[in-house]
Amino acid sequence: MGEGASGDKTLAADKEAEDLILGALRKVEGVGILSEEAGRLGPDRAETLAVVDPLDGSSNFERGIPFYCTSVGVVRGRSVDGMVVGVVRDLVTGDVYHAVRGRGARKNGRPIRTSRVSNLSSAVVGVDLSRGPSSVTSRLAPLISRAKRQVHFGANALELCLLADGSIDSFVDVRGMMRITDFAGASVIAGEAGAVITTPLGRKLAPEFDLAHRFSFVASANASLQRDILNRARFTAAL
Repeated sequence: MGEGASGDKTLAADKEAEDLILGALRKVEGVGILSEEAGRLGPDRAETLAVVDPLDGSSNFERGIPFYCTSVGVVRGRSVDGMVVGVVRDLVTGDVYHAVRGRGARKNGRPIRTSRVSNLSSAVVGVDLSRGPSSVTSRLAPLISRAKRQVHFGANALELCLLADGSIDSFVDVRGMMRITDFAGASVIAGEAGAVITTPLGRKLAPEFDLAHRFSFVASANASLQRDILNRARFTAAL
């Protein structure tokens, strides 16, 4: 159905899912919307912003691979500290991940926590290498070779939720291609479950709430594993 506001192609399923979500959000007075397909909608100066990815993992959906989700994050203000609510629904299993800042994370209503794995050699690490430049792939080689196992399923929001519930121990995306719509909701869930999320240099993450902005991040189950990954991978400012 053409190209969405983010620059990716829009599937009929993307549009249908987005229409349903926008129809619900427009009933809430004073809420702005930033959606992967439709772009920025609603009041320009709205204090509260709903950040929507109607179908994260649309390439999986298109090919019949059963791993894709809907992600919604609620932001007050325009900083990562203002991301206060996250909801991700696995559209294959029906599992719902949900978190409110300061109240913990849940899966289908039950509390979840990240794993206790604290070193890279014991960790299952999600690494997104899709469409990444060869320079990034080569820099990730030390991390991939030292991890117990490296995986990638093709829907970043849902993979952050796998980090949140302890299914994987870390998720790394240093391609400089992450969008806020893929990240906002799931990052609240992962953070409330105990995950540590930083830039590849270990600094505080400060993504912009703009579809044109791209960024990288490293997320781990705990601070010890995060330090091990950052030290061994030796990421550089070029990432």
